[in-house]
Amino acid sequence: MPRNTDLIAPLTALGFKPVAQLAPRTARQIKSSPWSIGCETIDRDYVDFSQTGPHLEELGAKQARLQGGWAKCDPVGDGNFNWQWLDDIIDGCLRQGVKPWVELSYGNPAVEGGGGIGLAEGIPVSDTALQAWDRWAKALVQRYGDRVDSWEIWNEPDNKGSVAASAYTQFFIRSATIIRQVQPHANIIGLGLASHQEFATQFLRELHEQGKTDLLNEVTYHFYPHNPDDSFERVAALGELLKQYAPHVTLRQGETGAPSQTRQFMAMGNFEWSERKQAAWNTRRMLAHHARGIPMNLFQLADMYYDKKKGLFEGHNPKGLLAINPDKKVSHRKPSYFAAQHVFTLFDDHVPLRPLSRLETKTEVRSEAY
Repeated sequence: MPRNTDLIAPLTALGFKPVAQLAPRTARQIKSSPWSIGCETIDRDYVDFSQTGPHLEELGAKQARLQGGWAKCDPVGDGNFNWQWLDDIIDGCLRQGVKPWVELSYGNPAVEGGGGIGLAEGIPVSDTALQAWDRWAKALVQRYGDRVDSWEIWNEPDNKGSVAASAYTQFFIRSATIIRQVQPHANIIGLGLASHQEFATQFLRELHEQGKTDLLNEVTYHFYPHNPDDSFERVAALGELLKQYAPHVTLRQGETGAPSQTRQFMAMGNFEWSERKQAAWNTRRMLAHHARGIPMNLFQLADMYYDKKKGLFEGHNPKGLLAINPDKKVSHRKPSYFAAQHVFTLFDDHVPLRPLSRLETKTEVRSEAY
């Protein structure tokens, strides 16, 4: 297995002496851990899993987040489902010792009122579309329920104000009820919150008022601060909301990660980046979550090439641990791949996931130590 050793020379020049090198463990060698790797956007062909999937096992994350892709499964909107592409991904993950969790999204333009195919393009709203959605959601859980037991309902419904909080609440209840009917023990994940605290407040309050909090097991959030130690005050506020409205529900960081190139595109695209800075940011972000006892999904395994024919956005999103050429073939593993590999190897479930005590400091700092 190739290894990243580019820090050894400069550290040696500073007088440090290398005494050993960590031997990373594969996903198959790690029994369990709180780490997930993002394998999103394959539903819109922004990534080719046949090219990137073979790098999963050596990475060492024990879970992978996928998007179920209603439009890709039901391209005509008639319920004649195409599952082959999703079979390949789910079974491909499992063969490598990685357990997938699946997000139910996005909309389906082939159905009137079915919403758009990508981020911030709306949920299905017409009776026809909602019935078609119900058919797909039920069939999805029936098909993969023997291999998948965690289901997330939509991605960032608060993004760009594309969905009202009340509408999302009713859509969540509708979808979660279908999942529970098919798979009573399902772990159901809600929100996938982009940033809007008031959206989360209204969702949890209305869910509580309607007596439906039993449908919710986890809440995910997708915060992308420039400083990887930041945004945890918002996480704490989410935790307080859960104590108030749904004390049994836990938090998970559902999506976060840095780009490796400076591009005016998507989250954190307006800052200066390099492959080295990406590795440092991702490592710090992972450890900041681990110190607080929060499981995390790192976004993501591979660079993505967005296509405006399949969503609102177009361009290269270089947040992957794998550098991808425009033809979607893997160019190389970035330093961030090796950094994540080492975190996943060291901090598995042998290191308990529980909040640690923050070390005191006599100065004002923007970093933290545990």
